[in-house]
Amino acid sequence: MYKEAVQLDLALKSSKFRSPLTKLAHEIPASKASISRWRQGLRKMDNDTLKRTARFVDDWFYKYSAARANYDILSFFKSKRVRNGLFAALTNQEKQEDDRKEIQAIAFQSASVPLNERTTQDWKNIDAFSKEFPEEISAEITEFLEWCQYNDIDPKEPIKEFNQKLGG
Repeated sequence: MYKEAVQLDLALKSSKFRSPLTKLAHEIPASKASISRWRQGLRKMDNDTLKRTARFVDDWFYKYSAARANYDILSFFKSKRVRNGLFAALTNQEKQEDDRKEIQAIAFQSASVPLNERTTQDWKNIDAFSKEFPEEISAEITEFLEWCQYNDIDPKEPIKEFNQKLGG
């Protein structure tokens, strides 16, 4: 199943529109059957359709999924082992960060070894950190989006302010 399918389904279920499927079909334009197949993950949307649906659907998790697919940015963190909600996101994010700090300390020691003297274990340590760090960033993104959703804050505003401040 495609990640954007799950997010589209959740977004349409929580939509403020009375008939979101009909309105989305008209907006894109697409048939209700096509939207249903995208929603079920039976068909993958092309990038153009993904962008159009993201403009229509007022759901930040869905919009972030669309950006992830279009711009190769990190996705938010979802785990079947972690309950949904702000507390679960915070708890999981802290665990991710603690794990990453341990892996990072070991990897940094290995990275400080001259290239021609690194052992197989040094390379494994470096590789482990390279895989762990994006996962931790993803947990941070999830925490931010959950925080905004929990507090009824539109994430666009703090993101816009951050980008203006740092020139992003």
